[in-house]
Amino acid sequence: MSYFSGSANPEDFEDGYAETQEMSRSKRAKINLGIFLAVLGILGTTLAANISLNAGAKREFGQGIFQIKACDQWVGVGLTSGQGAQNTFVANVKLYGLDPRACKGTIFRIKFFPSGSTTPMNMYLGAGPTSAATDSVTATTLVTKITNIAYTGNNSTQYDAWAYDAVTLIDPQGRDIGFADNYELIDYFPSTGVYSIIFTYPRAVAAQVSSVTIETAKYS
Repeated sequence: MSYFSGSANPEDFEDGYAETQEMSRSKRAKINLGIFLAVLGILGTTLAANISLNAGAKREFGQGIFQIKACDQWVGVGLTSGQGAQNTFVANVKLYGLDPRACKGTIFRIKFFPSGSTTPMNMYLGAGPTSAATDSVTATTLVTKITNIAYTGNNSTQYDAWAYDAVTLIDPQGRDIGFADNYELIDYFPSTGVYSIIFTYPRAVAAQVSSVTIETAKYS
């Protein structure tokens, strides 16, 4: 059973509420069972209103600060447009201030919404049911999974090594793909503590993104 889209036990939910305010990792493959349980936390403030994207240049146009009760911490989300032909799309999602030690064993599920709609926007092309390169689906959700393995180090070097591997991606089929596949990649930058997710084939038009939601829950 995949918990990515299956029914969930309400007792497993943690509330989340939100208010607005370089790629260095090479591909690494880790295939594990994908698990997903989620609870809605809403970011209601407009992110993309009145933005102006210059052709050919990427631009960070939206940021929000989310109170993640499942982790008892605040996490920032930044949206960046792509370059060249992807300039009009959200090609990069950054997570600021995420401490995977506090969020150990937590799933994050991020969605974009246009103004006045409760239907999530298309976000990126993702992996289909098979491994065929032509088998892809349009995903409306970005799902990350934080390890349930506790940090046991005692210095910054050990923490950086642990944090670098602490967050993985769940593909649209509910599979834990590790750090990258042909459609999405997650990287960690120790100097800033930022996790950066990049879409190979982004589909969310940046100027249409009005709000963002994060759903979170613990898994076992």
